Amino acid sequence: MRNLQKILQCRKDWRCNRPLSCEHCGKSWQRAKFKGFTQCLESLDEVILSRETILTYIVIKSNKLGTLKEKLNDMVSLLDEVKELKKRGKLPIFFSRLEFSFKKESLGFNPHLNLLVWGDYSIFERLAHSLGLTFWKRKKVNNKKTAKSIAWYMLKFNSIGIEKGEAVRKALNKKRTIINSKEFAFKSINYIDEYIDIDFSFMGIYPIRSKREILLRAEHKKNLKELRTQLKLEISKANQELFK
Repeated sequence: MRNLQKILQCRKDWRCNRPLSCEHCGKSWQRAKFKGFTQCLESLDEVILSRETILTYIVIKSNKLGTLKEKLNDMVSLLDEVKELKKRGKLPIFFSRLEFSFKKESLGFNPHLNLLVWGDYSIFERLAHSLGLTFWKRKKVNNKKTAKSIAWYMLKFNSIGIEKGEAVRKALNKKRTIINSKEFAFKSINYIDEYIDIDFSFMGIYPIRSKREILLRAEHKKNLKELRTQLKLEISKANQELFK
């Protein structure tokens, strides 16, 4: 109860320091981590950001029907393997974030690893399959604007509610949710600080759509399709009555 009260009292001049539960702290955390990401991105070699290097956005997750702890254990096993491969110098340049969403109508808690990979991503695919995890990928245009857009989306605050956010925080038990290659080893920024200068021009006039917007657009498209079908039936019926 005390933790819940602390989060509810969070404000600009007094932070509860719970970015998984609190929207204010979560968005500040997003800006801070994104700031570090962009600073490292600017220092990458131009060869890495050339057309010859493939940029891939990857999502790895567990489809296990189980508790948060059981699903998280799958992802922790994945992260442990990634860390070991990183130590051995076996991985390409990458930036990743372990994210938690919640889908009441399907699998409940959905911990999943988002990755941005420059170069050959196949080692991540083999690793995911060896652990029985779902692997999804999409190749992207390799430039700074695209990388920034995806990273900003990867670092977003997931509004799963205070109680579920606290459950995730306790389950993580201080484990890191961001892991990256040495190229993105930025100095930690105090996300409690509200003043973080970020250039959002990478979003242009088409910012990344939220999950809620995507669902609303899909629902609207479905409704329009049903209305068109109904209209055709009504017109057909009206024409049939005309010639009776």
